[in-house]
Amino acid sequence: MTNPPWADVRDAFESLVDENPQAARKQLEALRREAPEVAAEVEALLGHHEQVGAFLDQPPAISTEEDILVAGTLLGVYRIEREIGFGGMGRVYLATDTRLGRPVALKMVRGDLAERPSLRARLRSEAQLAASISHPGICSVHALEEIGDTLFLVTEYVEGETLRAVIKRGTFSADALASTARELASALEAAHRKGITHRDLKPENIMRTTEGRLKILDFGLARAERAGESAAPAMTLPGTVVGTIAYMAPEQLEGRPVDARTDLFALGIILYECATGRHPFSAPTALATSARILETEPTWIAELRPDLPRGLASAIVRCLAKSPGERFQSAAALLTAVDSQSTPAVAAAMSGVGWWRLHQIVVIGLYIVAATAAWNIKEWDATRPTRWAFLAVGVIVAIAGITRAHLLFTERAYTHRLPDERRRTGAILRGADVVTAVLLFLDALAIAEGRPVAAVLIMALAVGVAVATLLIEPSTSAAAFER
Repeated sequence: MTNPPWADVRDAFESLVDENPQAARKQLEALRREAPEVAAEVEALLGHHEQVGAFLDQPPAISTEEDILVAGTLLGVYRIEREIGFGGMGRVYLATDTRLGRPVALKMVRGDLAERPSLRARLRSEAQLAASISHPGICSVHALEEIGDTLFLVTEYVEGETLRAVIKRGTFSADALASTARELASALEAAHRKGITHRDLKPENIMRTTEGRLKILDFGLARAERAGESAAPAMTLPGTVVGTIAYMAPEQLEGRPVDARTDLFALGIILYECATGRHPFSAPTALATSARILETEPTWIAELRPDLPRGLASAIVRCLAKSPGERFQSAAALLTAVDSQSTPAVAAAMSGVGWWRLHQIVVIGLYIVAATAAWNIKEWDATRPTRWAFLAVGVIVAIAGITRAHLLFTERAYTHRLPDERRRTGAILRGADVVTAVLLFLDALAIAEGRPVAAVLIMALAVGVAVATLLIEPSTSAAAFER
């Protein structure tokens, strides 16, 4: 039997995985008749998904009754204030260090995990590694404390919001994206320089502080690289897979050795999300997502964000290479690429977009002047043609002005939609401007004999509207978006 095309298997699996069992069986039977090899692979995947899909999609459950610490509880010198989160390791609390009077975060280790002496020693070693990183973009690890049977990590308390919350509010501008790439690459470079990989980088593990700085969290669960170490045994906690499926590099998913380049793949996914508002390998289930990470290429980012500088877009795409050898070989190399390519390019791109914005505003101003000129002609030459010309010009420039304002809003709030909006409205705006220019020119002829100076000025205005749309606008658009 020959191996079936993986793309057909993936598409069939994704179409069936969320179907109700009866409908899925009927479709699977039809597939068996048409492509038995594909059907056999899909059936195996569906069976595997039933066994492990829930585990992949959800973190390990934590009892709602066990080990809950109430406000005011003292753990050594730490006074519990409130619970602020939980995960596979245990609960996370905001606490006060009563010695120094500062807020800290306490990351508890579940009792069933903390009771193993070998695990305590391993966590202590990893906490020491994390505490050795000193960088403003990394959440500081203060200590690993053991009080009786309670084991917990003490870290800096970062006040702000997760990068996930920021992404949900809208896509990043080109300069904000470059700044984000620069901050995160700098933080990773500091960790990688000490041989420490994060292995679970994702928007939920990155905070934007109230001062606007990005900080990477959970380096306390990272580990030092060791020659030849594979991803399969690389677990901080026995039985707990390190990493989040949607942000794992191919080598993590396949159990191959991981290194700093693994973090760069996750960073590429994060930057892609910041730029486009969507995950590059999004799929209905974790299993399907992992298949896409391994087998498919994301939509070219320039198609979704044509306003991005080519160097910045290329850097993100390079981070997403399947093979570690094709990615940047270090965070320092990515940082150099962002600084050397993106910074001037961003400035150039933003300059180009700035000219495009200015052009839209100036043309809207010309519309107001055109409507005012048509009104004055109607008043000076109260004939039926000038009245109709005023009405026509007024309606046309109102529609065109609203359309250009819509484009300005789209460019600021929904940048990824701007290419479609520009294509959709381009012909309308050109037609409206040409008609406005013709009507205004003819209207000016009506007052040429009695008011020659005003007529010449209005004719010049008409020519200006035509030149703006037919000659200047293509140039400003090319400068802003065709980079």
